[in-house]
Amino acid sequence: MSEVTAGVAYFGERTLRHVQADLEDIRASGFDYVVHCFTESDLLDNMENMRQIFHMTHELGMGVQVDPWGVAGVFGGEAFSKFVAMEMDTCQVLADGSQVGIACLWHPKLRAWLHRWIDAAIDLGTDVMFWDEPHWYPGDLWYYGAERGPEALRWSCRCATCLEKFRDRFGHDMPTELTDEVMDFRVSAILDIMTDITTYAAGRNVTQTVCLLPKGQFHKLVHLPNWEPFANLEHIDRFGTDAYWAVNPPVPIDPFLPMNAAEVAGVAMAAGKQTQWWVQGYAFAEGLEWEAAKSIDIALEHGITDLPIWAYRGCEAMSRLWPASIETTWQTIVEALRQAKQGEPITAA
Repeated sequence: MSEVTAGVAYFGERTLRHVQADLEDIRASGFDYVVHCFTESDLLDNMENMRQIFHMTHELGMGVQVDPWGVAGVFGGEAFSKFVAMEMDTCQVLADGSQVGIACLWHPKLRAWLHRWIDAAIDLGTDVMFWDEPHWYPGDLWYYGAERGPEALRWSCRCATCLEKFRDRFGHDMPTELTDEVMDFRVSAILDIMTDITTYAAGRNVTQTVCLLPKGQFHKLVHLPNWEPFANLEHIDRFGTDAYWAVNPPVPIDPFLPMNAAEVAGVAMAAGKQTQWWVQGYAFAEGLEWEAAKSIDIALEHGITDLPIWAYRGCEAMSRLWPASIETTWQTIVEALRQAKQGEPITAA
């Protein structure tokens, strides 16, 4: 088995003296890299903060990975997008005709915006581009401003760009129902934009990871039935998922975690890519902190040894995601990762 490496996502603080203290704690807790959430607000207003934060991370001997957290609404994350507020013609259009605050994956302006984000992230000194949960409008999974309407019409996208592309591809107008052709069209858009941005970032002294939403939990608005094309993207080095079982909605650990771990391991191995397994580190009810250790144990059982945690100290910077005990959650995770690195049994699991 490969050497275990541990990472942790970090967001919510840009004051450098506070970030320095957090990074020192992360390093002392045994982590090898930090996944820094690099939002549109950071791109526009915090470039020097982020440059210093990346530098501080490297100075402490940890790697830097960068996450397009909520960028244009098409990647995972609670951050809102300024891009769609300024470029409203890029917004996705639901089947009921309403616009939502998330950019259309086919819109050329989005591609240009993501290229600008990539240029900035590489200039700041990231080691890894972490492509986090690419998706269309996800319904109620996250909030993007649409009023609730008939479920059958709450899917995207029927903007002018999509209608034209669909007609060119299939030879008829896009229906207002979520047909197999529409589903195929939506999946092809995610694959196309991932091909575009990973190709743009390639050859620029970074490696790249794609993380897809897990199987067996979410509705079809965000479900990707076939992971193989994404694992086979030419310019990615690592493939993974973030199987968070206690949220959105909660599902039993078994079979959810073993199923997703086996899928990641099998798909990545077939594609000749490394694997990654995100561990939920937040929103635990009292007494259930051991479940995070169980997730680590399941990953190791499937040969997955790159183990990032979402997120630092139980998402302490976002109260909606707090576990019942931040300290117990964090210490349980830190100890489980220490045991994993030492090749010891994960006792909390």
